[in-house]
Amino acid sequence: MTRTAREVLADCEIALEMLEAEQDLGRWRVHWAGALALVRAVGHVLQKVDGADPRMRRQIDIAYRRWKSQKVSNAIFWEFIEEERNNILKEYRFNLHPLDHVDVAVMMTVRHPQSGELSQIPQVVPIGENIYRPVLDGYSEGNDARDVYREALDWWNAELTAIELALSKSSPTAADS
Repeated sequence: MTRTAREVLADCEIALEMLEAEQDLGRWRVHWAGALALVRAVGHVLQKVDGADPRMRRQIDIAYRRWKSQKVSNAIFWEFIEEERNNILKEYRFNLHPLDHVDVAVMMTVRHPQSGELSQIPQVVPIGENIYRPVLDGYSEGNDARDVYREALDWWNAELTAIELALSKSSPTAADS
């Protein structure tokens, strides 16, 4: 089983809760660095700890080869989990909007009260209070970082489930588990 990798994944869920609740940008950034280290640790723990079992290791190797050969469909791993962790832990470079408040351009449609004529009014709206922390460029550019992190957690969950399923199908008997 992917028991230890799932423990790390459970801690990733806690990290996401912390990111959702934190208001202070400095503390948020520290939580983000930890969250990205954790989300990448799922794979390292999967390979090194859960993969100590040779049968499990075969399934992990098959999954990794699939991720590598299908980089587009596994872009969340290569372009976010791997790349963003490297950005922070190797260069301390954050791919996030750097300020407490993010200005967002919106187009408002208004109806004239007498004529009923519609017109559009451009407006810049500042968003604060930890509502929106956009990714600056690359994978999911413009999306809230926590939404991208959630996608990464969902991807890991699906991949761990697939590995566990493949292991259960490859096992000759339940007693081997």
